[in-house]
Amino acid sequence: MWQLKTRFCGWSMLWLVLSAPVLAVPSDSVLRARFLSAEKTINKVDNQQAEKLLRDLHDYPLKPYIELEYLSRGLGNTPLVQQFIEKHKGTHLEWSMKKRWLMYLASAELTQPFLKNYEYGSDTLLDCFALEMRLINEPAAKVWPDVTALWVVGESQPKECDALFKRWQKAGQRNTDVVLTRLLNAADGGDARIIPYIRTLLPSNLQYLGDKWKQVIANPSLVSKQKFLPLKHKAERELVRYAVEKLVWKKPDQALAIYQRFESDPLVTKTQRIRMARQLAIALASKNDVRADKFLKMVPLADKDDLFLQWQVAWHLRRSDWVQVQKILHELPKEQQEKDQRQYWLARAMLATGQIEHGTQIMKKLATERSYYGYMAAARLGLTPALGHKPVPVTAQQYQNFKRSGSIVRMREWEAIGRPNAAKRELNFLQKYGSEQQKLGAAKLAFDSGWYDRAIVALADAEYWDDVEMRFPMVFNKEIQKHAKAANVDPAWAMAITRRESTFLPTAQSPVGAQGLMQIMPQTAKHLAGRTVRPEQLMNPNFNIDMGTDYLNYLMKANDNNLVFATASYNAGYSRVKTWMPKGQQLELDIWIENIPFKETRDYVKAVLTYYQIYNIRMKQQRDVFKPLTTLKVGELS
Repeated sequence: MWQLKTRFCGWSMLWLVLSAPVLAVPSDSVLRARFLSAEKTINKVDNQQAEKLLRDLHDYPLKPYIELEYLSRGLGNTPLVQQFIEKHKGTHLEWSMKKRWLMYLASAELTQPFLKNYEYGSDTLLDCFALEMRLINEPAAKVWPDVTALWVVGESQPKECDALFKRWQKAGQRNTDVVLTRLLNAADGGDARIIPYIRTLLPSNLQYLGDKWKQVIANPSLVSKQKFLPLKHKAERELVRYAVEKLVWKKPDQALAIYQRFESDPLVTKTQRIRMARQLAIALASKNDVRADKFLKMVPLADKDDLFLQWQVAWHLRRSDWVQVQKILHELPKEQQEKDQRQYWLARAMLATGQIEHGTQIMKKLATERSYYGYMAAARLGLTPALGHKPVPVTAQQYQNFKRSGSIVRMREWEAIGRPNAAKRELNFLQKYGSEQQKLGAAKLAFDSGWYDRAIVALADAEYWDDVEMRFPMVFNKEIQKHAKAANVDPAWAMAITRRESTFLPTAQSPVGAQGLMQIMPQTAKHLAGRTVRPEQLMNPNFNIDMGTDYLNYLMKANDNNLVFATASYNAGYSRVKTWMPKGQQLELDIWIENIPFKETRDYVKAVLTYYQIYNIRMKQQRDVFKPLTTLKVGELS
């Protein structure tokens, strides 16, 4: 069934090697040299020589990695393998060994131990093996749905799964609807490169669908041509849905024309109609297009996700329709109502419609939160913005125990031999897959090690949001203070931008070429410096901050000293932000922020303003960042 070569060795000798008492232990430098040598040779020497390598390592922290390779010679010794897995439970070593062992169990067709020890969904290749084994012990009818789910994904699967899929096919499970599902998944968010292959699996009279998908992915406008779709099969309506969703952002008139052409088509499913209506509503509302209203009303409550609700509320805010805002928010399930964003706008709607007591009550509760909407609420009520710092709940003893754990001892040793990526691997594994206590310990250790970006991510993985000192560190403060003051910008604002841009990783690089702490583009740096700036120069924290703060100064001047516009410009560009200014009306600033068309920029502005307030408090600056925002209006009346 599965073919995987394994080598067996003398396990009695291995047991002695792994459990032998430590005698004279060489120096650290000697053990490190032995480890580095063993790393290169462990898979090249015979068993006797390998056993000597292990003995010579004594209790060296990285010895388990050599043991891992040695044990992999004879994975059939289940007790010893399981002992290793148990000893290193919750670490990178556990999964490394477990995956090798599971691969061996699959190759040896040891069904029961495999199924007992494998958690389905952990690895696609092993999932295939698990399904093959289930077919031995379970009725095929119970297994085929899981095989189908594995096959229809819109990307290639491991070739080792081919035998399973062939068996599934022979059982008559690969019907036309299943193939069409995979075609759709590949075309709409999957790997379009596999479409030609999927096309060959369709009946000859339907293979044209694969051709149409390739064409429409390249050019959605083709669907607007009357004769492009022959309308021979219901599956063509997915092409219609796809084209509408793609075109509405840049060619809304064309998207609407296609929608209207198929509006009464009985072969368009309810799900397809809702998806098109949702996308049309969001896109048109973000453009302040009056045609959005029709589609905002068409989406059922059950299909209103966060992005849709964002634009449904923003649409009515822009029109000062506070009654409708309140109605929309009241209709939501209680758990959806409780989000800060919705509580804030509900309170604003109540205050605007004369429900002063209830609206104020909601605002007061919200004002205790350390968030964009919490700070906005506090500013409106004239209350002190909250910080709510609560250090991670890890005692000194717990932290010491964590630092003495095997993973951390190995991490420090990887550092000592100059392998920083391997060191971070040990910590990253704990922060992703460890217990809550391990995740918090990993965050604290990352912070203490100066890996501020990892500490911030680790706290997010642990869903612990209240350790403000770790989540918003005062790192590079000296450089930021110096260059911010020279550029005449608030250091707390510069710190907030840096936190959002790179989480204080000096070597951060974006896919589009932005570099360093404040994510400066080389062209921007050239403009600011008046000379060509090499990308590696921007990895220097001092130089990067110098450029970044100068750029903030430039954006403040370009935006008439409007902090919010300058912040938005840092993310989206000055010229684009200018196009977002309302024409023929004035909007309160919080409503304008809610109507920023780009989600990335909208979230960016809210985050930076929040971080700015936090850093103001941390820098002991007696200033409420949000107070001026409650009175400002954007736009000009015609």
